[in-house]
Amino acid sequence: MHQSKRILFLNPPGQKIYIRDYYCSKVSKAYYLPQPVDLLMQTSFFNAPEYNLLVIDCIAEKLSVEKSLERIINFKPDYIIGLMGSVSLTEDVSFYKLVKKQLKHAVIACSGDALLDKYDKKLADNLWLDAIITNFYKDGFKQFIEKSTAIEGLVYRDRFNKTITHQSKRSKPLDVKPPKQNLFKGNYRMPFANAFPMATVLTNYACPYPCTFCIMSTLPYATRTSHSIIEELKTLKAQGYKFIYFSDQTFFQSKAITNDVLNWMIKSNYGLTWMCFSRVDVLKEKELLLMKKAGCSLIMFGVEWAEDNMLVHYKKNYTTQHVIDTFALSKKIGIKRLGTFLIGVPGQSKASILNTIAFAKKIDADYASFNVAVPRSNTSFREEALNKGLIDDALQVMDQSGNQVTMGTGVLSREELQHLKNNAYISFYLRPKYLWNRIKSLNNWMEFKIHVKEGFYMFKSFLN
Repeated sequence: MHQSKRILFLNPPGQKIYIRDYYCSKVSKAYYLPQPVDLLMQTSFFNAPEYNLLVIDCIAEKLSVEKSLERIINFKPDYIIGLMGSVSLTEDVSFYKLVKKQLKHAVIACSGDALLDKYDKKLADNLWLDAIITNFYKDGFKQFIEKSTAIEGLVYRDRFNKTITHQSKRSKPLDVKPPKQNLFKGNYRMPFANAFPMATVLTNYACPYPCTFCIMSTLPYATRTSHSIIEELKTLKAQGYKFIYFSDQTFFQSKAITNDVLNWMIKSNYGLTWMCFSRVDVLKEKELLLMKKAGCSLIMFGVEWAEDNMLVHYKKNYTTQHVIDTFALSKKIGIKRLGTFLIGVPGQSKASILNTIAFAKKIDADYASFNVAVPRSNTSFREEALNKGLIDDALQVMDQSGNQVTMGTGVLSREELQHLKNNAYISFYLRPKYLWNRIKSLNNWMEFKIHVKEGFYMFKSFLN
């Protein structure tokens, strides 16, 4: 009888609530933790009986290093698909070395923001690492296991110690099978989810926009077919999920496909509420009305700055007026709006940051997320930081959330940026009128408990 190949999908343990997925590793600013989408999408490519699959999410399950190792060793995987983040780089490398020491014959492939450049060096420096998944939206590692020649999105070391790189190409919409959400057993949550359990869904990959501070613009944009997405949504409802977090970088980017999905949700009376990321120049009134009717409760928009010249410099390709108009329209339609704001870019002054905080209030955002700029690998923003002497090229450990500030601006120190970020949250969230409006907007006891818990952890994170 043919024995199934044993594949482990691993989110390694950590001292903090690390979010390592989708090339954006960070410490959870509050208490949120979505399903790790890299691992989630990879599960869609492997099926029984040929493969015996197990997910161990050590962060979600709050496993210690010792307990994590015990679980992994007991499963005896032939292959491990794991996550590796810049925010937890030292801990991750140490843990994977322990795994390889115990399971010498297991092939380990990892995905993460810590692995998006200098492939030869990273494979040479990490002998426990056998392959780097450079595009988790592709089935390259499965093709590697099956010794196929049609490999995409994978870098690996062959038996002659040579690095082989297979780049991903732009492709037609992918008709992949639904990811295996039922394998993920952790307590997954988002601060704006109003029902549980919550599922993470990815309808497209990367982003076609050229924002220089973001790694997504350097990756090949791809989307799934409407059929693939709808089949996943059907499965999630049948499995009892109550809330959907669409983790696309730009929801509604593929308009025809998204229209098909949303119209199906409406016609089928899908009934689940959901949230997503998008852009202020992508969503017009027609799209917003359709989203609201299909159950959208909140949209996260990358606002970033209050100055048009900065939006031009970092190639956001929209204006502050776009932001004002879309936030006002979303409010009128009845969809809550979260604005993300980026502080600490090279040359930015205190006055500019205070202006950004004031803008978050002016546009009447329901929620605001203030992030400190991080010079992520393989971005032109990192090159800018290097050229201005703000960082050293050896810098690898970075926290995308900005809980630990990576660099100053040349005008402001790291300590000053940390202080400004903390004050941004206090200034935005502790306004008496804001607090009263938030309380009035809550629909049930569940939402109240979620808001209190998330608020507690958020303020605790930067007051320590």
